[in-house]
Amino acid sequence: MKRIATTELISSLLILLFCYTALSKLFSVAHFEAVLEQSPLISSGAALLAWQVPLTELCIVLLLFFPHTRVAGLYGSLLLLGLFTIYLVYMVLFSQHLPCSCGGVISSMSWPVHIGFNGVCIGITMVAIRNPEKVERIGSWRH
Repeated sequence: MKRIATTELISSLLILLFCYTALSKLFSVAHFEAVLEQSPLISSGAALLAWQVPLTELCIVLLLFFPHTRVAGLYGSLLLLGLFTIYLVYMVLFSQHLPCSCGGVISSMSWPVHIGFNGVCIGITMVAIRNPEKVERIGSWRH
C-alpha cells in the first residue's frame, strides 16, 4: 500500500508539473515560439515545437491520470524530462545565449538549478517506475 501511495503522489506531482508547463506555454505560444527560434538547436522547428511540446505534455498528463495508462505516462514523463535535461545541459555547455521561456517559479531558477530540478523529477519518476506491477495494480483497489 505504501508503494501505491508513493506512486500516486509522484504521478500527481508530475501531473501538476506538466499541466503547469503546458498551459503556460499554450497561453503564450507566440512568446514560446519566439524563444525557441533563438535556440541554436531547434530554431528551424520552432513553429512546430511551440505546439508539439505542450500538447505532448498534456497527453502525458492524461496518461498519468488514468490508472490503466499510468505506466505509459511515467515512461513518457521520463523520456520528456530526459530529453529536456539533455537539451539544458547542452545549452549550458555549448551556447553563449541562453533563451528562457519558463514562467512563474521555474523562471526564477538558474539554468544549473533547473537541471538539478529536472534531475530530481527524473529520479522520482524512476522510483515510481521501479515496480510496474504495483503501479498497474493501483486501479484494482479502486474498482
